[in-house]
Amino acid sequence: MTKVYVCLAAALLQIGSIFSPAYAQAIDHSKMDHSAHADMTNDDFDTLRERVISYRNFSNAEIMQNMMFMPPTYERYISDASISGDVGVIVLAHGAGEPGDTYFSRALSGLAKDYPVSIGFGMAMMNGNHIQIAIDKLESAGVKSIVVVPAAVSATGTVYEQWAYYLGKRAEAAYLSAPRVSSNVPISLGKPMTDHPMASEMLFDHAIEISNKPDNELLIIIGHGPSEAQDNAIDLKQMAKHVDRIKEKGVFSDVKGHNLQDDAPEPYRSNNVKTIRGWIEEAVAEGKRVVMVGYLLSTRGIQHKIPEDFHGLSFTFNEKGLSVHPDFTKWIETSVREFTHNM
Repeated sequence: MTKVYVCLAAALLQIGSIFSPAYAQAIDHSKMDHSAHADMTNDDFDTLRERVISYRNFSNAEIMQNMMFMPPTYERYISDASISGDVGVIVLAHGAGEPGDTYFSRALSGLAKDYPVSIGFGMAMMNGNHIQIAIDKLESAGVKSIVVVPAAVSATGTVYEQWAYYLGKRAEAAYLSAPRVSSNVPISLGKPMTDHPMASEMLFDHAIEISNKPDNELLIIIGHGPSEAQDNAIDLKQMAKHVDRIKEKGVFSDVKGHNLQDDAPEPYRSNNVKTIRGWIEEAVAEGKRVVMVGYLLSTRGIQHKIPEDFHGLSFTFNEKGLSVHPDFTKWIETSVREFTHNM
């Protein structure tokens, strides 16, 4: 029997405690729409089919339907008007809708007291307007330089690549081409989390939360993964560093990591599922318990597919995304301070 352990109670309590009428009114929900999709042309749809593997065999209507389920693109300035400084910060995040976006914003409140901070939510498939708005607001606050922190786990992901394109750090758009952003002050683009040691510790913490006797448990780390084979190979090398660091602790019987390549066409994804199923079956046959964590930012991502992918197998899964871990915001703060130290 499949056992799925959902370890969300603490996160939900945190989310429930952050709302207040004043803060809710400060959010301009009118900007959180998909109206730009209405202007898409046949050339736009053809471009997406060329650049996004999962769209290759989609009709225009199917692409549009898929895009309408994506989180909206918008900007949220989170520092008080009294906060000023030479360095401004933009945090770019995929976004997950409410209440997750508000929780994420409030988690950065400490950083927002030290620097003027704006968050750009969304995949930016159509344009980078929200990034431009963030830049303009920081310039209005008087900053002399801007640090952009991409809240992403990989530099091979199309979302990060699209952000890098708008900031002039990549020649070609990952989705649709649109005007790049402009700025009157220097902008530095930071690195995604990739193989950062702090991510290893977050994964370990999430595993320990659902562990009973780790010396008799197989820990499996699962990632979304990029669609292209060459990008996935890079991603797996980075994941291997997390696997090795956790192995070095000597706590779990064994640690393995793999990507689902969730947006890749068949048979890639199904083969990845088959590989992981084999690990689970082998471990259970040896009398071991299997615990599973996601190398994923959001808790509202591919987690809902896990029960179906591994139906009939015995395992325990922590659905938490890394963004709900207390150290995730510490990683963002560390990234900002590392940049400012080198400026």
